[in-house]
Amino acid sequence: MFTTHRARTLRAALALPAVALAGFGVAAATSAADPSDASARHHGEQQRLVVRGEATIADRPCPAGLCLELQDGTFRGTPVGTGAYGGSIELLVAETFPNGEGGICAPMRGEIVLGQGSPDRLVLAVDGDSCQDGAGDPTTTSFTGLARFTVKHGTGTYAKASGSGLATFSEDAADQDRMTLIGSISR
Repeated sequence: MFTTHRARTLRAALALPAVALAGFGVAAATSAADPSDASARHHGEQQRLVVRGEATIADRPCPAGLCLELQDGTFRGTPVGTGAYGGSIELLVAETFPNGEGGICAPMRGEIVLGQGSPDRLVLAVDGDSCQDGAGDPTTTSFTGLARFTVKHGTGTYAKASGSGLATFSEDAADQDRMTLIGSISR
């Protein structure tokens, strides 16, 4: 059974943390309401980057072997929103190696431009490998590419961006490509 003294002590002990928590809540609400503090907090802060896109691939010969032009691309993602993208990927055909299924793989390198045609562009360098899915005529089969990307530079909102991550490319036999980028950026 509680005595009056113990009840007052218990209420006082519980009141102190409640007042402290209320003070933290007011401080957090005041800080979040000031947009200048929020922008200062987010400037230079690393953010997760997740982008998915679709494009058409046009092949053409180039000094490295075969160049893939990403055309009419559209992307969506975070924190970059939506927009157009394009790019150029070189397949180093002289350095092909077997895919383990009777087909081939080749190193790839190139550049992707997110926000193509807009003032807010993010230019990414990609470097990895592209492998034929299965065997058969490489000109009529699908390919899967895995690469690392790094931010080369940006313009507008992304003028001071940096970052890196992983990229996948899935090209079907009809030259349609699906791209996924997962990584992080700072700006």
